[in-house]
Amino acid sequence: MKILQILCHPDYDNNNRIANLLANLGEKELRKNNFTDIETLNLYNPGCYIPIMDKNMFNYDGKELTKQEEADKIRQEELLNIWKNSDCVFIYMPLHNFNVVSKFKDFIDNIVIVNETFKCEIETMVGLDNTNKQVTFVITSGGEFDSHIQYVNLDFAVQYVRGVFSVIGINKVKIIRSQGLDLVHNDKQAIVENTKEELIKHINSL
Repeated sequence: MKILQILCHPDYDNNNRIANLLANLGEKELRKNNFTDIETLNLYNPGCYIPIMDKNMFNYDGKELTKQEEADKIRQEELLNIWKNSDCVFIYMPLHNFNVVSKFKDFIDNIVIVNETFKCEIETMVGLDNTNKQVTFVITSGGEFDSHIQYVNLDFAVQYVRGVFSVIGINKVKIIRSQGLDLVHNDKQAIVENTKEELIKHINSL
């Protein structure tokens, strides 16, 4: 099984960040379960280049490309192949302003491509990705977005992930939340430990 890990914390090399801590635990647990074919994209690491969607990326066909455009096209194809070749994807992300972080949106723009991962038919879209692909979305947040009356209508990140992957044909999306981390009445360490247990249990069930 080919595993893809996508790390999405802007503080990409700080292992004290909860999202990074959970990512390290997840990889360790995967290897413990003999999943060794693991590729990691740390989106905010300067060494992990993610092309940003602009008007030029819509106009590759039939035009002479600049060196940067050619490099972006090659990189987009690389990212698309990495995604397509994965059987199981783990995404680790902190919530940012009620939504996914910007680098993750840039990544999605490089893999959600018509006639590659989905196609358009009359009044509908059909996913072309592997319908058996399992996506696990591990999200950390200061608030409680699946239960708090002030936040439930702002749960955009989870809605976005489920929605965009359904477009390309993936409906196996497991959500693991480490939430309420900034609420004063919560035990932050207990929340993290519970999330660790949930993540380990999930990986053991694969």
